[in-house]
Amino acid sequence: MIDTNKPAFAVSADEAVAPIRSGMTVFVHGGSATPTPLLEALARRTDLENVRLVHLHLAGPLPVLDPRHAGRFTSISLFTGAGARTPIAEGRAEYVPVFLSDIPSVFRSGKIRLDAALVQLSPADRHGFHTLGVSVDVARAAVDSAPLVIAEVNARMPRTRGNSAVHKSMIRVLCHTDRDLQDHPPELETEVTARIGEIVSGLVEDGSCIQVGIGAIPDAVLARLKGKRDLGVHTEMFSDRMVDLFESGAISNRNKSVHPGRLVTSFVVGSRRLFDFVDDNPVVEFHGADRTNDTALIRRNDRAVAVNSAIEIDLTGQVCADSMGHRIFSGIGGQMDFIRGAALSRGGKAIIALPATAAGGKVSRITHQLKEGAGVVTTRGHVHWVATEYGAVDIHAMTLRQRGEALISLAHPDFRGELRRQLAEIRHFTMS
Repeated sequence: MIDTNKPAFAVSADEAVAPIRSGMTVFVHGGSATPTPLLEALARRTDLENVRLVHLHLAGPLPVLDPRHAGRFTSISLFTGAGARTPIAEGRAEYVPVFLSDIPSVFRSGKIRLDAALVQLSPADRHGFHTLGVSVDVARAAVDSAPLVIAEVNARMPRTRGNSAVHKSMIRVLCHTDRDLQDHPPELETEVTARIGEIVSGLVEDGSCIQVGIGAIPDAVLARLKGKRDLGVHTEMFSDRMVDLFESGAISNRNKSVHPGRLVTSFVVGSRRLFDFVDDNPVVEFHGADRTNDTALIRRNDRAVAVNSAIEIDLTGQVCADSMGHRIFSGIGGQMDFIRGAALSRGGKAIIALPATAAGGKVSRITHQLKEGAGVVTTRGHVHWVATEYGAVDIHAMTLRQRGEALISLAHPDFRGELRRQLAEIRHFTMS
């Protein structure tokens, strides 16, 4: 029961983190909602030991991950960002491989029991409700589960619709700021990403309900969908190029079975233009990742198209998307949620899109076997469409030899000969 008369106690950032104690497990809001002033204040505390910081990808300065704080603060990534990769590789931080859709229940069940949550919120409205702003994802469950909520209330955080509201009575203490959010401008398009965008966009029909991530390939796909009609959006996240697509008139959301008429997401990452677009926009709904990434809901939208990427894929179709060998790069995230949901959708398409090479063309991303230590994020049984700049193939229901040959056709020509020899050796056939 919300006590609507309970005031939030406003203090400085240093005073706000004073209730954090040694041994606590603390959720940290992620992405563009990373509460940087609270993390900086936490790093200034010299009396803390063994504080576990649980989070998705964090953005901006991360002083708590500095080597000098090893043993005092331990980062536990549920999806890894750039700032946590080196600490994880050096053993100063941890990574949990987990579906994004499962994380809210992990918090609510107490499997990961949170003692506190550090979040960045929008200012309260006249009814006393703040919002989780640009990142609802797993923060919704964290705020609902943690007995202690400490908030940075940023005057520039957009107010977002959907299941984003946080009443002032849920907040123990807060600090006020007026600062820009961490942004992520669109990446420049290359000849390779442009070609992949053309190929993948050709698989998208009018009336499709799309899910894309962030990066050059998703941006290239979105840029080439402006001629489509009556597209819907049900995704875990989107960035600036989705605004371009919406303004082109290609998105109507009228054919959706789940949240018709609305762009549905759990978080956004991009520029100020994107943040202004979602601010108090009734067309955009933010929900927890347990809803946006629920396979049972994704499949209810006809012609669901999921576009996800990979670090490498082997000739059987196993997709590695979270690590480079043993080195953790990102996370499982929502790839499997949407690949499976789209595959089960009537007329849906599950697409893995990636450049054929890495390291300036020296390494093939299509390989006879994954690197030692590489994690299989999407199994070969779940993979359907695979696309590179050399084309797209649907390998679902193919034999191991057939799918190997199909995937080789997507590899860079310089690597195809060796891949064929390796496939022939593995599958015990004579090359013609």
